[in-house]
Amino acid sequence: GCGLVGGLIAKDLAKDKNFQVTVADIDEGKLNKLTKETGIRGIKADLSDSSDIKKIVTEQDIVIGAVPGFLGFNMLRSVIETGKNIVDISFMAEDTLSLDELAKKKGVTAVVDMGVAPGMSHMIVGYVDSLMDETESATILVGGLPVIREWPYEYKIAWSPKDVIEEYIRP
Repeated sequence: GCGLVGGLIAKDLAKDKNFQVTVADIDEGKLNKLTKETGIRGIKADLSDSSDIKKIVTEQDIVIGAVPGFLGFNMLRSVIETGKNIVDISFMAEDTLSLDELAKKKGVTAVVDMGVAPGMSHMIVGYVDSLMDETESATILVGGLPVIREWPYEYKIAWSPKDVIEEYIRP
């Protein structure tokens, strides 16, 4: 997707001229804005539709999943079924380990929950741990604390608002 986070990922990757970046999204307005600003190839697609996903990713070398959580699991499964490697930042309710056997069968590497936290924060802790003789504990503090805090939440939603709320209410 080319929402707030997916669009930034695409722009960042497009800075490297070794990459040809393609973005798919259902929102033509967002796609047109992104492609006009960057020259990135945009494809209008329904990312809730497995056949649309498979058609698009077949042409790609690697996939970055950046869709709202309610679309995440279906997208992850569809990409794995095509035999493509994926790094996914989606916050999804489903158990992604249930796709482990399929990924192994397809020879696919799927890195899931690779947002800021979980994701990058855990990779950084793992890297630092590898440099140390012994690690007793690690504390990760992450939040969307804005420069100017405003009521009622004093929080900056930096990704899917629905997923932010779900992150706090999901058991």
